[in-house]
Order: sequence, then C-alpha cells, then structure tokens
Amino acid sequence: MSSNRKSAIAGTLAGLLLAGLGAWHVNQQRAQALPAPAASAPAATLAQAAVSREQAVARLMALPELKRWADAIEQRSGGTRHGALLETDPAPRAVNGQPYYQLSFVENGDDMAQALASFLVSHASGDILVEDDTSGELLPVEQWRKKLKD
Repeated sequence: MSSNRKSAIAGTLAGLLLAGLGAWHVNQQRAQALPAPAASAPAATLAQAAVSREQAVARLMALPELKRWADAIEQRSGGTRHGALLETDPAPRAVNGQPYYQLSFVENGDDMAQALASFLVSHASGDILVEDDTSGELLPVEQWRKKLKD
C-alpha cells in the first residue's frame, strides 16, 4: 500500500474518530438529563419517545464504564489516544423485531483504532445491549457489568 494511501486512510479514520469524540463531549451533559428508559410503555408512547443517534451516543457515553475507559486511555497515552464511539453500521440491527443503533467504543490514535466493546441502542426506548465478544450473545447492561467484575 502506498504511503499516500495510508496517509489518506489514517486521516479519514482520525477525522471520523475526532467527530465521535466531539459528539461525546457535546452530548455528555445532555445524557445526564435524559429520562431512564421505560420498562414497558404503550406503542403510541414509544413512537413519541424515539431515540436519535445522538441521544444513543449520549446514553452510552453516560455509562460509568465508558467514562472510566476514556479517562484511562487519555491518561495512559498522555492525551495521544482517546476513547470514542463509532457507528459500526448505519443500518439498524433488528433484535426481536425492533431496530437498534450499532455502535462500538474504540481506543483511537493517529495510527489505529481498536474496538473495546460493541453496543446496540434501541431506537424506540434507548435500552442498551452489549454484544459479548466471544459468544456474540446480547447482554443487558447489568448482566454485562456482572461479567466485567468476574
């Protein structure tokens, strides 16, 4: 691969990652103001409570685990690497017939981006699922937290 092509790819990736990081900073405060997802609500309420991609990103970045990871990445790298969310596929993923945003939390730098965890966020309710790296199983956040502690 030519040096120019590598530079173009690296520049594009860096731009996307910085955009994700910027969205995280902008939406971090908004995430705290979002209401908790309803356990069950009538279909009419769910239609009114549609979650935007930006709100999905804010919900994820409000997770204490992702905040700790992002802080640890910044500190360990002296600010040369950052934690960010990237949309892994703009097409929604259907889970039990419901659409979900597909996002990954990554560690990024000038020369790489490494996925640390994959998440799905419901378009309707904002509920978060975490994809287990080894089994591919979708876990609710609380179950994922328990696995992190093990």
